[in-house]
Amino acid sequence: MDPKEQFDRQAKYYANSPTFSSGLSLDLLSKLLKNKTFTKGLDIGTGSGFTAFEISKTCTSVEGIDISTGMLDEANRIKNERKIKNVNFKIGYAEDLDYDDDSFDLITCRTSAHHFKDIEKAINEIERVIKNDGSIYMIDTITSDQKILNDWHQKIETIRDKSHIKNYSLLEWKNYFEGSKLYLKEIHQTRVNMELEDWMERSGTNESDKNILRNEYDNANNKIKKFFGIEKINNDFKFYWPVGLFYLEKY
Repeated sequence: MDPKEQFDRQAKYYANSPTFSSGLSLDLLSKLLKNKTFTKGLDIGTGSGFTAFEISKTCTSVEGIDISTGMLDEANRIKNERKIKNVNFKIGYAEDLDYDDDSFDLITCRTSAHHFKDIEKAINEIERVIKNDGSIYMIDTITSDQKILNDWHQKIETIRDKSHIKNYSLLEWKNYFEGSKLYLKEIHQTRVNMELEDWMERSGTNESDKNILRNEYDNANNKIKKFFGIEKINNDFKFYWPVGLFYLEKY
């Protein structure tokens, strides 16, 4: 499925999700940005705009881009409700940023890179539009380098949301950055805590696939359950995906 179609259809669910409006990764980003100031920020894959709103506290102006008109409608609605004046939203693609070289001194990308069709091209574009003294914060769910864990994770994500491309491991992320002119200054790890039924509802997973996922969680082996924190609670499952936050600058 095309990610645009997926997120246009489910935009209101994502806009109302505490996973995106708050959560550990947004709290971590807020702490890392504390007492810093920037002139112009860019939030890539902004969705309902929650990361753009967070960085607007430290930026003079912020551009938030996304491929989904439905998501941007929600972002503009929330912007107006919160009376935020220094954020502008528009359609935009990570692999083809519609900005001049050296346009931004802050770039963020939170929980969207696993939908990018060409992650290397997206990183190259970020490298192009960030200023030499700029800061980049890439945040996304990550997976394991161990095949059994990696394979299960990718399978689950794809059953739940057909627009999913790939979750990358820490090693894969490091390799992508090493192939660019971006310097990886810090890595922070956190997690996103979820419940299976809510997670499936948010993505509009059909009933047949929901049953497949319930069965996968119920019958996962102990190694998988331990790594992803899977616990059965009544008729639901609690679990988490690991999250990596990568702080980078251009050479």
